[in-house]
Amino acid sequence: MHKMPALKALIEANQFAYKSHKGAYIGRVLTEIIGVFGALLSMKSVEYTTNSAYRLFEGQAHINEVIVGVSLFALGSLIFYLLGIAKDLLDNKLMLHMSYDFEYALGRKLGKVNWEYYENHETAVEIYKVREKSLEQMKNFVGLMMQGVYFVLGGVIFLTLLAQINLVAVVAYLVLLLFMNKAFEKVYKQVKDAWDELQPYKQKQNYFFSLSGDKVTHQEYQFNRLFGFVANRWEQLYHAEYKVQMKIFGKYEITFQTARFLINLPYIAMLIFVGYEIAVGKHEIGFLMLCNQLFNYVLDLVTGIQYSVNDARTQYGFVESFFNLLKLEEVEKSSNVSSQDFKGIHFDQLAYAYPQAQNKSLKGVELNIKLGEKIAIVGHNGSGKTTFTNILLDLTDRFEGTINIEGSGEEKIPLSSLSSCILQDFAQYQLTIRENIELGYIGKKFTDVEIWKCLEQVGLKEMVTKLPQGIDTMLGQLQEGVDLSKGQWQRIAIARLLANPEAKIWVLDEPTAYLDPISEIEIYDLIYKLAGERIVLFISHRLGFAKRTDRIIVFHDGKIVEQGSHAQLIEQEGIYAEMYKTQEAWYVA
Repeated sequence: MHKMPALKALIEANQFAYKSHKGAYIGRVLTEIIGVFGALLSMKSVEYTTNSAYRLFEGQAHINEVIVGVSLFALGSLIFYLLGIAKDLLDNKLMLHMSYDFEYALGRKLGKVNWEYYENHETAVEIYKVREKSLEQMKNFVGLMMQGVYFVLGGVIFLTLLAQINLVAVVAYLVLLLFMNKAFEKVYKQVKDAWDELQPYKQKQNYFFSLSGDKVTHQEYQFNRLFGFVANRWEQLYHAEYKVQMKIFGKYEITFQTARFLINLPYIAMLIFVGYEIAVGKHEIGFLMLCNQLFNYVLDLVTGIQYSVNDARTQYGFVESFFNLLKLEEVEKSSNVSSQDFKGIHFDQLAYAYPQAQNKSLKGVELNIKLGEKIAIVGHNGSGKTTFTNILLDLTDRFEGTINIEGSGEEKIPLSSLSSCILQDFAQYQLTIRENIELGYIGKKFTDVEIWKCLEQVGLKEMVTKLPQGIDTMLGQLQEGVDLSKGQWQRIAIARLLANPEAKIWVLDEPTAYLDPISEIEIYDLIYKLAGERIVLFISHRLGFAKRTDRIIVFHDGKIVEQGSHAQLIEQEGIYAEMYKTQEAWYVA
């Protein structure tokens, strides 16, 4: 992915924050500006009060001068107090809006990108980095920009005051700062590279750590006594990560503490010089207090901004990853074909290769499918079935060849608006039963009657009727929801399929994988009954259902090598016949 410097990441993060809530962002900038003048007022009041108190002690001033100085100090303190409240309120508002916009933008993008990005290891790592760290670092970059506003304005004012003491010392101080910044730049680059090296360890470590608390893997985890094995793998990754982290922290801490020591040298020299000038009567005692506060402010400014800049140099990759993800190509979903126009599909010389793959997964696939056909797609693992299905489901458009829609003059067109599907690893949405079904037809508001009809068709009506909140019962483990068996979840998925009456293509990938044999037959009967004139594509390793289909398509090595009815393919004694007879042997003595 394209690399951008930390400065560009800083600017983009702040542009994102500004767009999230302009008022809160501008308000935060104003609080920093006011804070500089509040600090100046506070410092000058301390100088004035100290001088007044000293002169009062010497009998050279009136008590009113001290009262004025204390009043100014109190005013400065009040400004800081009110600014603190304003900063917290504006920060909370800005960060909440940023969090919303970040999660919305990321969720929208990941929902629209090509499916093949998830097959790419580099992109998978980028997605992990973004989910784990990007938002936090973007917020840090906003804080860094606010520090920068304070640093620039405060630096100009405070250094101007210090320059009245000794211009040479101030110039030397700035030169030393620039020199350190340049000298340590290489070290920070090495630290950033080390953080990148750390991510794969952390990703794997989190995976092994999550196994013990994952409901899906808990039974195997406990039954097979996997704790020792998993803990050992986790520990190996932990120690590998620990070594990298200690290397990072050691190098970073030495660099940072060295910088602090060098920055303190002009401070010590300046205080000695001011002390001498006070001793010879050139300044009053309050001037020493002013200089001490000025240097402490400047030191805090410099070390704070230096720390944040160094952090930005090592962490900007997380921000970079977010904006790079937003630039990923999306799958085009628009379509001018209505369901009334649709008559069939023609795949012409369809070919596809996965990213970084040496060989193509699909090689010149030619296929015609007519409206109303019920087709079984079979083949060994790795034969190309899944790849073909993903293209059919419009998850990528990076294939060779064309997909022509009969009934349309368009040459290459997405099919998502014409399709509904059930995948083997279907989602178990932690939503209400009603919402789970409505997801099958986004945009339509279903009546209770329509929801109950879908549930009745998949054999869940009786079960749902017994639930305390009926179709509004929450499923899953959130909000005290009701958890379902795998078979019941699969029936919910089929109900979701039935929710879209406009879909002319049903794609069913192992639609009965979690059902018992009797329920499996019932579901296939139901699908055939409800499918009507739709195209139905069954993808399964269990071939018993294939006898009922109009046509069987056999994939092998990315090509269609056989097609025909069950009887025709058995007679050919090819791949399908071998697969079918092998399965048949399990059931026939």
